[in-house]
Amino acid sequence: MRTTTSSFLVLLGAAALFGCSSSDTPSEGEPGDVLLEPPAQGTGVQYRMVSTIEPAQEIERCQLFVAPPEGLNVNREEVRFSGGSHHVLLYATPYTEMPTETIRGKKLDPTQVHDCNDGPQAEWDVTGVIAGAQSSDGKSFLGGMPEGVALKVAPGTVLLMNTHYLNSSAEPLETDARINLHTIPDEEVTTEAGMLFHYNPFISVPAHGESSARMRCTTEHDISIVRIQSHMHRRGVGYVAHKVDAGGNMTELYAHDRWEDVPSQEFTPLLELKAGEALDYRCDFKNTEDRDIAQGLTTRDEMCMLIGPYFPRSQAYENCANEQNFFVPTWFGSGKSTCTEALSCMNSTPNGDDAALYGCVVDSCESVGPQLSEVITCQISGAYGACNEACSGQDAEACNTCIVTECAAEMEACETATCD
Repeated sequence: MRTTTSSFLVLLGAAALFGCSSSDTPSEGEPGDVLLEPPAQGTGVQYRMVSTIEPAQEIERCQLFVAPPEGLNVNREEVRFSGGSHHVLLYATPYTEMPTETIRGKKLDPTQVHDCNDGPQAEWDVTGVIAGAQSSDGKSFLGGMPEGVALKVAPGTVLLMNTHYLNSSAEPLETDARINLHTIPDEEVTTEAGMLFHYNPFISVPAHGESSARMRCTTEHDISIVRIQSHMHRRGVGYVAHKVDAGGNMTELYAHDRWEDVPSQEFTPLLELKAGEALDYRCDFKNTEDRDIAQGLTTRDEMCMLIGPYFPRSQAYENCANEQNFFVPTWFGSGKSTCTEALSCMNSTPNGDDAALYGCVVDSCESVGPQLSEVITCQISGAYGACNEACSGQDAEACNTCIVTECAAEMEACETATCD
């Protein structure tokens, strides 16, 4: 049997962690009094990007900053940006000093605003999200945390700020995006927070058709969730998120029908998620175009995400991974294919046909979701690392043989799973 394609492995290794690199056509507006003044000295920092967008231009831009030498304990965040953008994001990177060239080898001054139109992760390494917003006057991702809880940024960390603007007017558009990180001293921090960034790679919407993408992430630790919000592109017509208890009972948490000016759901009291419980979310799509739409990082593609701050931090769960750092979601289709039929579909799909590949999972029936997900996870993880050596070289046959052998139990469960 064929294992997952190389493009799919790249997808799960990068986009699944940091997928929010692009957005759709935003609503326009003018800068106003809502833009932020910097925090008072000693209480935080402001990161700001200013640039000019030419008429009819759509562009992503980036700028790198260095966190203070004492680091940051972010307890609260505010984001404002002038109209014409759908999101502003602040990423953490692994860099401990300012890089002098991009991943692609392009030399530039990263402290200045520069184009990154293929998304920031095409130019720079990123390790997580610190702050951001999807509406110029709406709720930010982090918002405010309880007393003593903070998202920590290590001293000297290089931070990456990213904007995406569209100027549909006939005049140049002057843009201004600002992120305020409000901090607390080390001695006041009792608990480290993190940011959930759950990303579903299995999206496929047929031309002039409809579909759904649903994913579940189970936590291995007790956590408290402050707020959640969605992220979809312009074909998104519905979103719903549930809490799933250890017995499989689902409680609705958040539902809406908007892909822009996205609302957030704040939890008062905080949402408590115990070990063995899960977050389950679904995006509904309607495609009015003459082509199939697949998951991806550009405005021509779609996304389905759940984002939100929580504590105490579990770095693995932030990206729907387990403690061994393997990506382990459960995907649920909304079609009629059995687990075996879905795998056969994936194995027979030509390389490069992403919509068809992802559609194999979307078209599977709900009841085989756990078994299908376990087979896919076993394959893309190289049998949870057992086949790393066999798959490290150019011998595809040896790699496939190892994965088939090591994933035999998951395959057997898939073969007996039915849609009844």
